[in-house]
Amino acid sequence: MKKKKLEYKNLTKNISHSGLRHWWHQKLSAILMIPLLIWLLINLPDFLYLSFEKKIQWVNNKTNFFFLMSFFLIASYHMKLGLTVVLEDYIHSSSLKRFLLKMLEIFTLSLIVLIVVLIGIFLRRL
Repeated sequence: MKKKKLEYKNLTKNISHSGLRHWWHQKLSAILMIPLLIWLLINLPDFLYLSFEKKIQWVNNKTNFFFLMSFFLIASYHMKLGLTVVLEDYIHSSSLKRFLLKMLEIFTLSLIVLIVVLIGIFLRRL
């Protein structure tokens, strides 16, 4: 019985450190973006022709703001996952690869922090 638990523990550890977890996160984020992208494509043409005041009102709508920020957060994470794969597959210098992966982490984290700060500013205004 202990042997089976140990094998299961080793298997889950290997899966979590392998590309399988990364692959699942990428697929899940892509699936989550589909309805948000459809919503964005439906609303974007009207948004482009609104006046500045109407655009501010549109963004201040709770539903529009929620969908827009959800799209940006999920898209940022999805971008990071995709670019990580590109860097790992096509950059052969290990030192350059480590540097670029760290820069990608910093950029993505900065982008997500910016989005969260914007959410906080918006919620204070309500």
